[in-house]
Amino acid sequence: MSKMTDAIYDKFAKNLEAVNGGCVRTSKQGLGQAIAGVFREAGIQDACVKETPLLQEADVAGALRAAGMEVYTDHIRLHAEAARGGVSENQYGIAELGTLVQGHDGADERIIATASEFYVGVIKGSAIVEQYDDMFDLLSGLPELPNFIGFMTGPSRTADIECVTTVGVHGPIRLTAVVVDDE
Repeated sequence: MSKMTDAIYDKFAKNLEAVNGGCVRTSKQGLGQAIAGVFREAGIQDACVKETPLLQEADVAGALRAAGMEVYTDHIRLHAEAARGGVSENQYGIAELGTLVQGHDGADERIIATASEFYVGVIKGSAIVEQYDDMFDLLSGLPELPNFIGFMTGPSRTADIECVTTVGVHGPIRLTAVVVDDE
């Protein structure tokens, strides 16, 4: 993967926003404050955070606590249903669709991404590929596929119930991607 360009970011953000998602770009040093700002603006006061090396190094949980939020970093299964916010790192993104892609073996990331009312997906800029087909080239080149690969394009929506569009039935009502610039 290579460093993210402004054109890739702009395409990713435009396509995510076209499906009612939000997008914020920040540095690693500003990551915690960016997420705290997104949640503050939405009135979210509690969140589950699946800590990864990136989120720990940026002290995301500490920034959220400093903003007055209740933060759960362990026992995610116990707290995810009640906590309104959720934060986890995504492994990939697709600019053409504004899609976040989770690829991992653990369940906590999936729980956070689907049980939260407002999900914030963190992604490194270098992990965003330009085209949908590029993602499958990337995945097929992995030495071993993760146990779970999930594609998320905007907030959850369905029209299964009498062809009436409903938001949040199978996942979050609101979704924002926070793209972290490469150092």
